[in-house]
Amino acid sequence: MGDGIQMEEMRETGETTQSFCVKGQRGREAGKAGAHRPRRRRKRGRSLRHSLYYCIPLCVIFAYIGIMAIGHGTNYLQEWYMLNFMETENARIWEDGYEFIISPNGDIYRSYVGKEMPAPIYAEGHRDLPQRIVYWLISYGQVVLVPLWILACVGLTVWIFYKREIEKPLRVLREASERIADNCLDFEMEPVKDNELGQLRNGFEKMRAALYENNRATWQQLEERKRLNAAFAHDMRTPITVLKGYGEMLERYVPEGRISREKLLEILGMMNGQIRRLESYTQKMSSIRKLEDLEPETAPVSAADLGGKLKNICAILGQSRIDISFSFEGEGTLRLDEALVLEVCENLVSNAVRYAVKNMQVTVRVTEEERETSGENPERCLEITVEDDGSGFSPEDLRHGVEPFYRGEGQMEQSHFGLGLYICRLICAKCGGSLTLSNGICGGRVTARFKLGCEENP
Repeated sequence: MGDGIQMEEMRETGETTQSFCVKGQRGREAGKAGAHRPRRRRKRGRSLRHSLYYCIPLCVIFAYIGIMAIGHGTNYLQEWYMLNFMETENARIWEDGYEFIISPNGDIYRSYVGKEMPAPIYAEGHRDLPQRIVYWLISYGQVVLVPLWILACVGLTVWIFYKREIEKPLRVLREASERIADNCLDFEMEPVKDNELGQLRNGFEKMRAALYENNRATWQQLEERKRLNAAFAHDMRTPITVLKGYGEMLERYVPEGRISREKLLEILGMMNGQIRRLESYTQKMSSIRKLEDLEPETAPVSAADLGGKLKNICAILGQSRIDISFSFEGEGTLRLDEALVLEVCENLVSNAVRYAVKNMQVTVRVTEEERETSGENPERCLEITVEDDGSGFSPEDLRHGVEPFYRGEGQMEQSHFGLGLYICRLICAKCGGSLTLSNGICGGRVTARFKLGCEENP
């Protein structure tokens, strides 16, 4: 009877287990079939809540399997202990409404007697207290093992959920916050899953990128301001040198009476012109935030007057140490920014004076260049070429000579900032022209071109 009940229960348990497995297999196959449907694909990753919902059934399944294993294991251990360590002759054991009868040959018979009847652990036979205690411990050990197993399953589920969903995002966010706190913004956060923590990571990444761009913009503004100040100081030196030359000339010849009144007035007029140009340049430099914002202001200028001013600049900067040959080819009225043209000429001549040995050649002429579009009149340009008899440009100078703060070999003196050619290039570009470095027959050659506006002939 007992064996029949056991076999029936085992069949029912097996059918239930088989049914559960079949349903699970069908569910997995349905899930795979659904996964291949494009319209059901999730565009975004699972949220933390959905991931937790997936972990809870696994926890329940493992807990159920463990509880069943504990129950069957304790039952088997009870029977094994009763057969091997207890006096079994004519033994009768009642437990939870069931009566176990052990025959002398070791067979076990079980029958239901009802829970209302007393159920002694051990009856008829040798009543040994230690054996009863061990049997009781085995019987009620599952009361302790089942809660412990449930706690273990819950702890394992929490650990898996933390490892899969939380650990990496927290590590990425912690490392990013530490770097941001140290003002280290030149990095990219490691990608994580597209869930709530992933969205938080994306927010951190946007904040880091915004801080990085703001800091870079601030740094660029500071660099531009630094470069602007250095360029301003550099360009102030040349007009001051011109004024100093005129002042020394007056100081030397006026006390001796060797300068006529007309020549004195001429020199004073040129000094006033330099002062006005210096004032204009100062106002222009102070009104811009960076060199690239410089805008030329063209106006009609007489070609003869421009040639005379350029010649005077060459004479003052060359002084008596350098023999400067000056030539000018042009006539009529030119439309250009005279202050910028004179500024470029001063910078080019000043640079050439430092490297020239004895002679320099400054050539200024109006040229015509063919337009890219055929059928149109050629463009008129003002071209200033400065050549010296020095050692010329090295290959490195030709590549980087027009870059800001570039100084070649032997140019480490404090008065030279490496901005002269850079400023000339910027001014020429703003005036629609260009600046070209090359080597001539005897030394270096620099050519500056300015695009002329609509000229008016007298």
